[in-house]
Amino acid sequence: MNMKNTLKNSLRLGVTAVTLFLTSCSDNANDILTGDQDAKYEIKVNPTNTNTTERSVDIIANANSLVKVQVNFTGDKKMRRIYMTKNVYSDHSGPQPYEYSLGSKKSDGSIDLDGDDKDTFTYTFDFDTPKEVGDVVQYIIWTTNDRGDFRDVAKRNSIADDAFGTITIKAGANADTTVNGIKSFSTILLEAPLGNGKSKAFLSLFDRKAHKIEDGVEVAALWDFGYYYGKTHKASFASADNYPKDVVDIRSIAKLGNEDTLNKFYFKLSSKSNSDFESVTKKSDLDFITQPTSERVKNLVDGDIVEFVDGYGNKGLIRVTKIVHGDGKDGEIKFDVKVQFNNEPIKG
Repeated sequence: MNMKNTLKNSLRLGVTAVTLFLTSCSDNANDILTGDQDAKYEIKVNPTNTNTTERSVDIIANANSLVKVQVNFTGDKKMRRIYMTKNVYSDHSGPQPYEYSLGSKKSDGSIDLDGDDKDTFTYTFDFDTPKEVGDVVQYIIWTTNDRGDFRDVAKRNSIADDAFGTITIKAGANADTTVNGIKSFSTILLEAPLGNGKSKAFLSLFDRKAHKIEDGVEVAALWDFGYYYGKTHKASFASADNYPKDVVDIRSIAKLGNEDTLNKFYFKLSSKSNSDFESVTKKSDLDFITQPTSERVKNLVDGDIVEFVDGYGNKGLIRVTKIVHGDGKDGEIKFDVKVQFNNEPIKG
């Protein structure tokens, strides 16, 4: 499968807050906070502990409670941002951005490490356990030396492509770590693109939000595919990576540099029916889908079913429900999606 990078963190958006327990400040300017000696669990991520148990912790805890974990990062590059995701297994949404009160939040949801560039830090977090007995929640945390990507832990990683910490919390010893469910979301609306970038023309499966092109470089990594209405191809989808420049130059409007990569997304018009779409309820129901070769699907009409595989290996179906034809401000498309999200970080 053609992945966007050799290492992906198949990560997608319900946002949750976490209480951060801050301990006394260190005299070392590069030590943001000292550790909390009361923390029962600890992870460490540094350039020398690859393939060790220090980078992850598995916890069995009571449902609907809190677990304190000390997190220590040391990098051989300056650490400027923290990225963290939360994945509630029973929700079938895959990893989501985990927002918490620490420093300044960037537009993409990452946390800016305020002050001098950091070589090392230690924080102690109270992590939420699953709300229900038998469920599992997993947190992934990593650092970058510049703008990163919630679904790609390798992008500008401060330490190494595979450097991230993992906190897995089970509500009870018999919690089920398998994921077999499908995530459904309905009545997604994308607008025909306007030259000023103000229309909501792009969808992110990660946060399931429609994005404006003018939202810019900070969130461009979240875009998966966009809608456009071509002169000959009419209602069409195209991956962010393959969006037609003659329709709208998204790179120019979003102020993307040459180093900024966009997501690939592969489509195929399906022979499946509406009843087939309705019958998809579990992972195996999508086993028939293989990665298509095209990053565009054209001449869409109401009722079409589209198969897709994104650049992170997630697969699913799109059902077109209503098209308002035209390439101006009134043009739009509505559709439903069923997708099976990958659950674990992909290790290259």
